[in-house]
Amino acid sequence: MKANATSWKREPFKEGVPFPLNLEIHKGQIERISKGLIPEEMEDKWFIYFEEPYLYLHRSWTGQPVFKLKFSESPNGYTVSEALLSADIANGDKLEIEYQGKLAFFLVSNFLLGKKVPFPMPPNIKEPLPGTYQHHISGSGYQEAPSQSKKKWWQIWL
Repeated sequence: MKANATSWKREPFKEGVPFPLNLEIHKGQIERISKGLIPEEMEDKWFIYFEEPYLYLHRSWTGQPVFKLKFSESPNGYTVSEALLSADIANGDKLEIEYQGKLAFFLVSNFLLGKKVPFPMPPNIKEPLPGTYQHHISGSGYQEAPSQSKKKWWQIWL
C-alpha cells in the first residue's frame, strides 16, 4: 500500500533548516521511494510518504516532522535538490546538521531502497550497549559506522 499524508498521524512540516545531502537515485527507484513507509509495529520508528516532489519523514510515535527532501530530475534519474531538517528540532550545531544528512541518507537508502548502509553514529554518543542508540532512532539493527574521532592524531594511540 502506498503511503500518503493521511496514512498515519502526523504534524505538518512548517519551517526547515537546510542540511547537506548527496543522494542520487535511478529513474526506477523513484517508484520505490514514492511508496513510502507506513509503520506496522512498535519498532517501526518512522512514517514516510511522498507528495511530489517532496519526501516527508516523520517520527511514527509522535507524528513529529523531521525531514523534508525535494527530488528533482537529473540526467541519471533524480537527485535531492533541497534537504530540510525541521526547525523545531534543529539546534544550529554544525556537527548536528552534518549528522542529520547522514541519518537521512541511511533512512532513505535502507528503509525505502532496501540497501544495507551502515547506521551513522553521531559524534560524542556514549551508549551503554552497542545498537542501543540505533534502535532508539531507527528501530533497526544494521552495522554501525563509527563517528569521526575527536582526538588529535597523537592521542589516538594512547
